[in-house]
Amino acid sequence: MPVDKPAQIEEHDPKFYTFRRDVYLQWAVWAVFAIVAGFLLGGFGVALSLVILGYLLLSTLLRIYHKLQIEQVRHYWQTEALFSLYSTLKIAHPLPPMRLWAASPDFVNLAVSLIREHQPRLVVEIGSGVSTLVSAYALQEIGAGQLISLEHEAAFTQITASNLTAHRLEAVAEVHHTPLRSLTLNDEPFRWYDTAALENLPAPIDLLIVDGPPSGTGPLARYPALPVLYERLRPGAYILVDDFLRDDEHHMVNRWLDAYDLIVVQTFANEKGAAILQKSPPESPSAP
Repeated sequence: MPVDKPAQIEEHDPKFYTFRRDVYLQWAVWAVFAIVAGFLLGGFGVALSLVILGYLLLSTLLRIYHKLQIEQVRHYWQTEALFSLYSTLKIAHPLPPMRLWAASPDFVNLAVSLIREHQPRLVVEIGSGVSTLVSAYALQEIGAGQLISLEHEAAFTQITASNLTAHRLEAVAEVHHTPLRSLTLNDEPFRWYDTAALENLPAPIDLLIVDGPPSGTGPLARYPALPVLYERLRPGAYILVDDFLRDDEHHMVNRWLDAYDLIVVQTFANEKGAAILQKSPPESPSAP
């Protein structure tokens, strides 16, 4: 059986295609304008087209320069986060690639910080990958807790399971293949994970990490996480949301806040955006 060549980095980066499309589009519009202006206005049209051409060249160069400056800062932040990750945890085997579709170092650092600070007994992760490994390492470090990860694609389930074995983390974490099923919430259709794997959870959820399913599976693809799991969250449990800078995830969190008793702990302007929410803790008994 023939084997495919590995995909180049730009094939995994939707921003590359968006930028290229925008550049092509503006140059196509300019070419049409130049032809029409030259035909209708003669020399004046040609001169006007050249002025617009200069503006397009300058604006494109400035846009590229601006993107390069931003990317340098982002790369520095991710490198810093990666060094912090390796210095914090005793990672025994090379980690899979991060960023692009995978979790970024700055996001998995948030998961590590929450686990180390609050020492959850049960972590449920929606969407598996490198964050599964890093969270499992953090649980292994504190010497307590279990991670259950849901993954809708069989191939990625196998990859994550193999990685857990390679890192010797099977005692701490497990990944379940949970295909997407049709789900209706208040007459609104979704495709979300088969919840059979969640029917016999060993304890209430102390930390919920929401990083799936992918946005391409439908609008507000990750919204069902809280309607399905809210009652399984321990009072005071934390919810860590990835990709908070995307419109769908931002809208999703606001809908959750309207519908459930939640506290916004903090939001982060990291590479993809993140938010930490908390299910309202039980009220302390009033003093007599």
